[in-house]
Amino acid sequence: MTMTPGDLILRLLFVLQTGTGVLGNTFLLLSSISTAWTSQTPRPIHLILTNLAVANFFFILFKGIPQIILIWGITNTLENMGCKLVNHIHRTARGISLCTTCHLSSFQAIIISPRTRGWMKLKDAALKNIGFSCFLCWISNLLVNILVPWYIEALQHGHNATKTSNYGLCFSTNPETSSAVKYTALLTFPDIVFKGLMAGASVYMVLLLHRHHQRVRHIHTLSTSHRFSPEAKATQTILLLATTFILFYFINSILTTYNTVFFKSRLWLQHTTTFLAACYPTLSPLILMLRDS
Repeated sequence: MTMTPGDLILRLLFVLQTGTGVLGNTFLLLSSISTAWTSQTPRPIHLILTNLAVANFFFILFKGIPQIILIWGITNTLENMGCKLVNHIHRTARGISLCTTCHLSSFQAIIISPRTRGWMKLKDAALKNIGFSCFLCWISNLLVNILVPWYIEALQHGHNATKTSNYGLCFSTNPETSSAVKYTALLTFPDIVFKGLMAGASVYMVLLLHRHHQRVRHIHTLSTSHRFSPEAKATQTILLLATTFILFYFINSILTTYNTVFFKSRLWLQHTTTFLAACYPTLSPLILMLRDS
């Protein structure tokens, strides 16, 4: 079978994305761990960044590499157990990435909040429970996605059912209507909650930054230095991170919903949704490292 220039570009694009994501998250992970170990007073945010890097790393490995195997024409590499394991891990890692980004946004919003009595209590609680919050992200997503392997099978074990979703190396059988509603609600409810919290924290941080800018505008006009404070720069970085996640997630959700509702298992749609899903795990470590060394 001859390979067209479009096929070559697609293959190289996925290899480049996966390679960049693996290297970027590995560097972010090692950087966060080394800073936390060598610093006398490690920043609490390093634990959140470590959690994010691990989640992104697992997502790229268990989503990107199977996609590379598929587009290079190796179609019969995963048995039933392999399909179930790969899909469970990548969906769990995706959920942890969302949960951790929400955690990061909420934590930064609390940290830069006014120093009132109520906010100070919340800051103390947030600082003390960072480890527990990260642990809760893992446990909750492992439990929420526990039903994912139930509906996943390898292609060689497939059948002629009309309502199936093809994932290239694997496919999923769609449950009956009543079960599908419960299954969809179980998987989407945490996403809605975390995205809502992330959006709320982002709006709150934007308002705080705007208020701070208004208060110190006269100082900026009298000073030769116009650089942002470290707190403001960190907040802008996290806002950029949250916006990037929401953007790619929104576009990917539209295409995934279209594919699920109308059962349009088209090859270009599958490649597009996979590429968009891996964009945030690939770009997030680059955003963090380039904007906040």
